[in-house]
Amino acid sequence: MKLPRTILMMRWVSFFACFVSLTACAAQQVYRNDVYLLNTCGVPLELELANDSNYDDQPRSFTLNPNQRSSIGNYQSFGEDVSGQISDQYSLSIKSQNATKSIDAQTLRKAVASIKKTEEKAVRSWTVDTGAFCP
Repeated sequence: MKLPRTILMMRWVSFFACFVSLTACAAQQVYRNDVYLLNTCGVPLELELANDSNYDDQPRSFTLNPNQRSSIGNYQSFGEDVSGQISDQYSLSIKSQNATKSIDAQTLRKAVASIKKTEEKAVRSWTVDTGAFCP
């Protein structure tokens, strides 16, 4: 029994539409969102970070020397704004020789919202370069 030509064409169109939609999902752009801290405090800082990434959640600690810049947040997204990527459990402890300052998710989101982002291809970055995070 021979199927009518219209049914064969409908099957072909359905298959093609399904293939195109799967290909479009697989090719969705992934962005890297990086938040940096530039040490403008004039003294070395000891940083301890937790929940600073949505793809690598290992706590980190390091020293940030004056005028040195380092990442304080790394996030991957499919286009979402970085503020929505920052975990509510985000924690940054900044210690100098004389004082300590704690930065939580809300404080980081507020800081990032006031910073102009730079964008190059699929990498977007924000740099906190004011003394607001100095202990």
